[in-house]
Amino acid sequence: MIDARSAVETAQRQALAMLGQPHTNLEEIERESHNGREVWSITLSFPRNLDHLGPMARLAADALQYKRFLIDIETGELVAIKIRELASR
Repeated sequence: MIDARSAVETAQRQALAMLGQPHTNLEEIERESHNGREVWSITLSFPRNLDHLGPMARLAADALQYKRFLIDIETGELVAIKIRELASR
């Protein structure tokens, strides 16, 4: 069984390995059930690439993007990566 700190470390390693994101901020930690497995839900934020947007779109765009990393509590295995949308801005 892994603790929350280990789950965050796993999420940060996976953000780097799979998404190429070396600089992340911890936003949320929750414990939940996913497809019958107990998981840590770790939300990380990192800078969004705004280069492809026009000047007006950049003004409205959020400078950060958020991803949820679901880490199995028993094994420490990455179960899923999901987009984390904000409820409101």
